[in-house]
Amino acid sequence: MSEKYFKLDYETTTGVDLVAFRQELELTQAQMALFLNVSRPTYINKIERSDEVIARLLNADQRHTLRVLLNADGMSLWLDYLSISFKMRTAEWLVKTLLQSGYDLFIQRDGGRFGYSITYAFAGQAFITVYGKKDAPESLITVSGQGIRILENMLMQQDRNIFDFLSLALDNGGHVTRIDYAFNDMERIFNIFDLYKIVEAKRYTQKFRSEPTFIGNGQSGGATMYFGSRSGQVFFRFYEKDKEQATKRHIPHEEIGIKNRYEIELKQDRAQTLAQHLVEKRKVGPELFAYFQEYVRFYDVPVDKMAQKEIDKLQQWAPWRAFLQQASVVEYVAQPVDLSMARSLDWFITQVAPTLKALILYFGQETIDEIIDDAELSPRQKKLLSVAEKVNLPF
Repeated sequence: MSEKYFKLDYETTTGVDLVAFRQELELTQAQMALFLNVSRPTYINKIERSDEVIARLLNADQRHTLRVLLNADGMSLWLDYLSISFKMRTAEWLVKTLLQSGYDLFIQRDGGRFGYSITYAFAGQAFITVYGKKDAPESLITVSGQGIRILENMLMQQDRNIFDFLSLALDNGGHVTRIDYAFNDMERIFNIFDLYKIVEAKRYTQKFRSEPTFIGNGQSGGATMYFGSRSGQVFFRFYEKDKEQATKRHIPHEEIGIKNRYEIELKQDRAQTLAQHLVEKRKVGPELFAYFQEYVRFYDVPVDKMAQKEIDKLQQWAPWRAFLQQASVVEYVAQPVDLSMARSLDWFITQVAPTLKALILYFGQETIDEIIDDAELSPRQKKLLSVAEKVNLPF
């Protein structure tokens, strides 16, 4: 994608710039008109054909929408969780063919979750796990959190990407049982607590059966809202990522780049359908945008006593429209990372080092050194070290 138009200056963007921007993102004039809440003729004649700076022609809500839409750095889209089951493929096939990896990078143990009898854990960690059965060619792979980033790195080194990975899985009878994506908002398009107040005021509609859930006070630890049921096929989680991480890591939340995170979790048929569409179209944002647009809507006035025909005429809450517009055009970009000891080091610095220093001051350095020398590494720790050395990963 061209950097020229994807990072337009909101203060100077003209109609000509907006046309190039729209074409670069493969958006129609009708979509742009919908984003800015004007008719298509108005959008064409008064906005795209104008020589003036577009911001001067818009009202406050429209200016907010345009600013978010043009701010490409304001949002990113990550894959966050993936699980795929197979009825006619063994765990060995998943390791050798799907992952194109070797057994020496995994710890194998008997037993497993979900009714499986064999478990292979990459580097002894739980974030890339393959399950199998001793008496049947059935298997499951689950990849979560940091494991997704490591998987993306493995695929990149193999000259593959996540779409190739999904395609190979589906071609071999794989059923995607769960897939999660996360939209990372670096600008905080809206406050989660404001969203809660909108829900409290009955200024929303939803397709979910269960009521939205709010957790937190908006201060320590941040605020979180859940839409849908965790056991359902569609589930949304919106939360203040910066405050959550600041509390966990004991640092100021201003140091966290991601302000809000908006997660979508799809299971079973919904997950399988999304995977099929991703393999076919190789575009993520528009597919997920459709779920947000279908399942929840937020308004400026209470709608609980209004007929659906009346609600359909209403304009949605401007910050929500801005989020939808950004979500519809943001591109999924892999965030590959190497397997490293960074997380262990972070944990040591924040959780262990202060206690260790106190023990050294009390018992003396020599006593503590003897204890460390006598300590035994667990099989999991040995495997992590072994994998890092074999694939030349940094510590």
